[in-house]
Amino acid sequence: MKKLLLVISAVVLPYFASAQCTTTNATTCQCPTSSSTDCDLLPDITISWAGILNYKGGPSEYPQACNPACNGNDGRLRLTASTPNIGFGPLTVRGSTTFACGTDTMQSNPGTCPDGSTPRQLITQRVYHKNGNTMSYYDRWAGAMTYHASHGHNHVDDWGIFSLRIKDPNEPDPRKWPIVADGGKLGFCLMDYYQCSDPSAANHCKDVNTVYNQGNTMVNSNFPNFGLGGGQYNCSPVEQGISSGYTDVYDEDLDLMWINLPNNLCNGQYWIVIIVDPHDNFLEKDETNNYTAVPFTLTQQSPANTPAPVMITADRPSRQICQGDSIRLTATAGTSFLWNTGATTQSIWVRTAGNYSATVTNYCGTATSAPYKVIINPVPTSPTVTGDSVCGPGSATLTASGPGLLIWSDGNGNDVHTGSSYSTPTLTSSATYYVRREATFLDTSHVGPFDNDYGTGSYLTGSNNNGLLFSTFTPITLISVKVFSQSGGSQTIQLRDSMNAVVYTTIVNVPAGMSRVTLNWQVATGNSWKLAGASTTGLYRNNTNSTDYPYVLNDAVAITGSSAGPAYYYYFYDWEVRTQNRKCNSASVPVTAFVETCTGIDQRDLANVVTVYPNPTSGIVNLNVAMPGTSQVEVTITDILGSRVLEHSLLTMTGQDNHEFDLHELPVGAYLVNVKIGDRRYVRKLIKN
Repeated sequence: MKKLLLVISAVVLPYFASAQCTTTNATTCQCPTSSSTDCDLLPDITISWAGILNYKGGPSEYPQACNPACNGNDGRLRLTASTPNIGFGPLTVRGSTTFACGTDTMQSNPGTCPDGSTPRQLITQRVYHKNGNTMSYYDRWAGAMTYHASHGHNHVDDWGIFSLRIKDPNEPDPRKWPIVADGGKLGFCLMDYYQCSDPSAANHCKDVNTVYNQGNTMVNSNFPNFGLGGGQYNCSPVEQGISSGYTDVYDEDLDLMWINLPNNLCNGQYWIVIIVDPHDNFLEKDETNNYTAVPFTLTQQSPANTPAPVMITADRPSRQICQGDSIRLTATAGTSFLWNTGATTQSIWVRTAGNYSATVTNYCGTATSAPYKVIINPVPTSPTVTGDSVCGPGSATLTASGPGLLIWSDGNGNDVHTGSSYSTPTLTSSATYYVRREATFLDTSHVGPFDNDYGTGSYLTGSNNNGLLFSTFTPITLISVKVFSQSGGSQTIQLRDSMNAVVYTTIVNVPAGMSRVTLNWQVATGNSWKLAGASTTGLYRNNTNSTDYPYVLNDAVAITGSSAGPAYYYYFYDWEVRTQNRKCNSASVPVTAFVETCTGIDQRDLANVVTVYPNPTSGIVNLNVAMPGTSQVEVTITDILGSRVLEHSLLTMTGQDNHEFDLHELPVGAYLVNVKIGDRRYVRKLIKN
């Protein structure tokens, strides 16, 4: 449909408010403040609630198993997203010559990344600036875009997030409501699809789109700089975007425009929530209006009050955490929650070992989860360190002692060395490094039915290569599985990928009855894996009451179904799974390399007055201040945009003093620790992971 629009737009020229308000002429362009003639003409991207509900008849819901067939849409809620630009300038996205594979960048397109993925093309946002009659611009980095072969063009990455939620009447922000299902659409090709006055986009452009059924409809004449950008943006890898007074529409027929509905979801009224530019990659006039929520009633899922299991998931793949750390447990979405701790929220933070369970009420009724066991691993003691002094410039040798792995990092939180000693690069001034001890713990858990003693089933005769479908959300080791054999004999077990290519094959003789088969397969993160019997006979499989899919192990692996449909569970029970090893670190200990002039006068760098460790940190951070005498100290922690997240005044600190701060509640990211001692200010970068 987008290709059709491009053909039409080549013939029908859009209407512009003024030929003297273009990307090269600012004469009649208006600033947000009418009295100003010097301003950035920023876009303002919104997401239309009317577009979701009304475009092409609104969302399309499909049952878990379509009959007749629905072209692979089983268990999907397909929807349309329209993103109007109601700002004073265009959203202009330009491709660069820099490409990325993971965290590695290169100045030309490698075609394929080493892991087989498609390279991401880094992009800039072009911001137009009015200064009187003169139009200029500047470019700023703004994320990446990726080529999508199924569409034949580039999509801006991380443009939209789709989810289905239960409304929390006590929470005004729908982005905080409990999530019951999410989708896979993460990229858009940005283009001028409709003018705001176009009848096909009726009511899409509103001054308020964040509140369902609210906002005044905006048409072309409501935009002082209507058409700024040109009205001709398309899916080019060189430049794409949305002009002022235009909207981009991705309708529900396009690839990935859906929310995946889990098979244990019950009918009832939910809310579709869409967020655009969720990471704020783009600079806009208003960064707070990039979301909307609309009600939608499911009618083709499980009937209301149909019992469904309550699942608990965690914010990390391992049930094991380090002493002093915390893990966030989240229960299945519902209208009310009661944990065995007494908490009544959907999520809880846990810092102590034990079994945690939740009772949840939703449209499926009321049910209680299985216990979720949290394990606490001890944190190793900190190493003993010795600094060094050298005549500068020169290299210092720093040493540390203690059992286990010793890891050195620089003042910016970058790991630079492992071992008991570290020779610094040539230093011209004193520098502080940090060293910590690391201990490793294995995390082995089980997933899937423990036994085959539920429902009905049978031992299959003859060769049958059906199997179980599963997804992995982190690399795992599939250590072993349990099987039940009628008479014993040779069995061939395979792991196949999403293209049905064989990744592993294990041939094993199993005895009659129950036995455990050792696999020790390293399985990478991915979807649509298949654990199958390539040449199996006489193995047991269940053929009823197997609809408890998915069987989920934290956020590590989910057994989602069988190749013969959701009523079957094939062969492989009680999976033994090892996730990535859990590592616990001691507190990082500062150790200083002093660079002196060797004239007998101590020239220690003032930068060593303030140290922050561990850095990076998962929550607890120490502030160490070394100074002569006593002084008043003020500490402010801000995010990288300068917003304060923590402020603390310490009335007095004397000599070398240390204070601990708990940052567990802060999101992962980069922060600045601002320390004021008397009339001196010190700033340290801090990474929260």
